[in-house]
Amino acid sequence: MVRLGRRYGSGPISLAELAEQEGLPLPYLEQIAGQLRRMGLVSSRMGVKGGYSLARRPEQITMADIALGLEGSLAPVSCLAAGGGPGECTHAETPCSAHGFWERLQTTITATLQGVTVADLMKEAQPA
Repeated sequence: MVRLGRRYGSGPISLAELAEQEGLPLPYLEQIAGQLRRMGLVSSRMGVKGGYSLARRPEQITMADIALGLEGSLAPVSCLAAGGGPGECTHAETPCSAHGFWERLQTTITATLQGVTVADLMKEAQPA
């Protein structure tokens, strides 16, 4: 996403080129790109000058958007992912004694990921 952010407004990049630049297997990147496209985070164009690009400005895409798009949940434990509310631990007959801790951790994770955008990472990451 950072590489796509650097190219924002300059046209799409092929997944083959992106896979080579990132050192990732092309089939793996195709899966990720498909998920991100379905979530509306990237767009694709077919043809000779086709490829993938960010669907929104880098400042408008948070790491939470990306993580949710790829993982489906930011919950550190299954009971929170399943919709367990405060004090609810729905995965066992006996409530989990650490449920409050997991809720606090999820809040921290979510806030951190929501506070970082692709543009922020573009500032930190060094071009290859």
